[in-house]
Amino acid sequence: MKKYMDMIVPAIGMSILVIIFALVIGGKVYAENAEAAERAQRETKESEYVTCIRQELQENGFCNSGVNMTKETNEAGEWEYTVTVYHRSFLWMDDAERANFEKQLEDVGKDTLGKISLELCVR
Repeated sequence: MKKYMDMIVPAIGMSILVIIFALVIGGKVYAENAEAAERAQRETKESEYVTCIRQELQENGFCNSGVNMTKETNEAGEWEYTVTVYHRSFLWMDDAERANFEKQLEDVGKDTLGKISLELCVR
């Protein structure tokens, strides 16, 4: 009987170590998958926002506009976006028109992305 006990105790110990190792690895893989899913969802929202901006520009007669979005995280870990729209016609808008149009474009996707600052540039 003692002979079998000498074999069972180490086997149980090794089994416990294998289970712990599997749980640690599984938890890490799950966390990475959750992070990847969150990143994919955020990138989808960003792409949808740029598409909405482009549609809004076309509806307002600014075809062939360049749209550039940059993003960064602030100290709180929240994403902040800067969207720059390029079009030659912005040169002929007065300051009030530009401000209204910038506000209109900012409001297109405010609820999906969070903090967005938008700038109209002439190219």
